[in-house]
Amino acid sequence: MATLETDDEIAASSCINAEAAKAFTSDCGAKVYYKKTMCQQAISLKQRPDDINNCLADKSFMGSTVRNGGVGGR
Repeated sequence: MATLETDDEIAASSCINAEAAKAFTSDCGAKVYYKKTMCQQAISLKQRPDDINNCLADKSFMGSTVRNGGVGGR
């Protein structure tokens, strides 16, 4: 959804389905993958001034769903 820059689930459904089909060996592996992807996106859009390693180490950098306590957490 970040790649498409929308929160419209219908418009993002193909991306959501592609991501849901990925299999990870652990929850930790999935979290690392998605945080790295979000960091790369934020850096490429110049929303973060630092590099990938600093972004990954930043415990305050997270998506809005996690920040708000999960789906329906708002």
